[in-house]
Amino acid sequence: MAFLKSKIVVVPVGEVDFSMVNKLAAEIGPVFNRSVDILKGMKAPEEAHNVVRNQYYAPVLLSKLERVKSNTREKVIAVLEEDLYLPDEVYVLGYSDNLAGTAVVSLYRIRLEFYGLPEDEAKVYPRLFKEAIHQAAHLFDLSECRNPKCVNYFSQMMLDIDSKSDKFCDICRRQLTGVV
Repeated sequence: MAFLKSKIVVVPVGEVDFSMVNKLAAEIGPVFNRSVDILKGMKAPEEAHNVVRNQYYAPVLLSKLERVKSNTREKVIAVLEEDLYLPDEVYVLGYSDNLAGTAVVSLYRIRLEFYGLPEDEAKVYPRLFKEAIHQAAHLFDLSECRNPKCVNYFSQMMLDIDSKSDKFCDICRRQLTGVV
């Protein structure tokens, strides 16, 4: 019996530009040598919304994403426009749970309009792609890289994302090849 590879599933949450989700799905599969499906979008769960902070609690979103998995091997990556947070963090660009096989990436702070600048879609998608690759790497058991040029480097600010490559460094690529 052949070993079955896990599939990656991309899920738009709320009002997300479908062309960006489609492009992400097309480009993330080859990075991890996986097939990719796009699920019909889902609403952002109200129970994840913190009215006081006007942000969404990332772990609640991930628990909802677990329910869309058709099997335990699937890796689910959600994309949404809303701002995310964790108890210890004012905000997060993305968050993943490698045990559950789920991750989420927010476009909220990736967009230039958040910083009062004119929107530039040419910057938004590369940032989304890099953050999605970083979160997906966690789903394949890679820990964060210390090389600031590696796509798997933890990005605290947009400058970090813009400065790093959209590819894995040699060390991460070898680790990933051993896993996938």
